[in-house]
Amino acid sequence: MRKRLFPVIASVILLSGCWDTRNIDHIVYIHAIGVDYKDGQVVAYVQLVGFTALAKVEAGGGKEKAAVSIGKAAGETFNIATDKIYPSIQQRVSWGHVKSIVFTKRALQKGIVADVIDVLNRYNEIRHTAWVYATDEPLSELFEATPLLNASSYYSLLSNPEEIFQQSSFIRPIRLSRLIVDMDEKADTARLPYLTLDRRRWIENKKPKPMLAVSGVCFVHHYSLQQCVRRSDLEGLRWLEHDIRRTPIYVKQKGKTVASLVVRDPKTKWSVKVKDGEPAFTVQVQAQGAIIELRKPLSRKQLTKLAEQTVKQEIRRLYELGKKQQIDILNLSEQLYRQRPDLWKKHQINGLIPLHNNTLFVNVELVISASGKEKLNYRAGD
Repeated sequence: MRKRLFPVIASVILLSGCWDTRNIDHIVYIHAIGVDYKDGQVVAYVQLVGFTALAKVEAGGGKEKAAVSIGKAAGETFNIATDKIYPSIQQRVSWGHVKSIVFTKRALQKGIVADVIDVLNRYNEIRHTAWVYATDEPLSELFEATPLLNASSYYSLLSNPEEIFQQSSFIRPIRLSRLIVDMDEKADTARLPYLTLDRRRWIENKKPKPMLAVSGVCFVHHYSLQQCVRRSDLEGLRWLEHDIRRTPIYVKQKGKTVASLVVRDPKTKWSVKVKDGEPAFTVQVQAQGAIIELRKPLSRKQLTKLAEQTVKQEIRRLYELGKKQQIDILNLSEQLYRQRPDLWKKHQINGLIPLHNNTLFVNVELVISASGKEKLNYRAGD
């Protein structure tokens, strides 16, 4: 009798560990957090994502219409605001799947970002791998923008920026951990991707389809917003970023585009010298490009020279913009701090060094290594 009861008792004991588990659809999962500042209060937004429909797609089932739920609450601090979400949410909340955090420019200007990061650092469910953005769009509209073809918000730009960055590298996405490091270093200027809603380019079911887009960069120094700059003014930034995979160059001659190249894995090397008692920087860019479009017969030598000039001009324009607006866009202060801390201590003001006309020198070496299925120079006679 005892021998027959033993397996039954053992199975009951082993199963007891599952009694307090919950089904996936019994928990509300916070997918994105938004932070705004208005009328002296922090306004917290949360975007919810349902994993039930997502699981059906992953299992090979058909897509369901993407549903987005957005919560909003205001309080004296970020923690007080998020606490006010609980009474009406009606299900247990999990913060362990937060993929992105979006700050409005108002929140960055008021220094709220330091308070928010303090809370996120202390709360054990939040992971520091979340992507971080800035925006000037209404956060409710931003979170309502879902991907094309009824895809879940789980696959949106908010949570998967690397997919787009690897195909067309321009503005590098930044994780929370990297942002904290950059803002804690007095010599660093953090580059926060600036999100907008593109309301013109897409139509779905005969209706305009607002889509998320990275339209610029907000520069933040030591937890304080300096300025946000639009994408079209930041072309030189891609040559100075890390992990640039693939980026295009539109080569011009006399103001007209004569060729399009795609450049892969450019390498950048910095050196620092002293000139007239001031630090002077030289940046060396090395890259390989492939021709995508050739609108005018040019030799390899001609095209290479024009492409190198294009890269130089983009970097110089970026430097001049930073000097004019007093933003260390190129992070020259950080380069000086790493290579010559003695010079940095001598010239820095609140962690940043002043920018002058002779501060930056640019050298570019570009090799055209491929021209597709068609020979490069058959029309140029080279």
